[in-house]
Amino acid sequence: MAPVVVGGMLRFVPGGFTLIAAVVCALATAGMVVAVFSPIRTIPASADWERGEA
Repeated sequence: MAPVVVGGMLRFVPGGFTLIAAVVCALATAGMVVAVFSPIRTIPASADWERGEA
């Protein structure tokens, strides 16, 4: 579906390339923000370690 939408925008919408580039940049920026502010992993507390070994 995406290639059809992008192809139609590039062909029929004036300034379609600029619009597509803006959307792609916005999505890339949002992905970078999520990646930067999301923890890679959580470290359990020592009490959780003792329960996990039992």
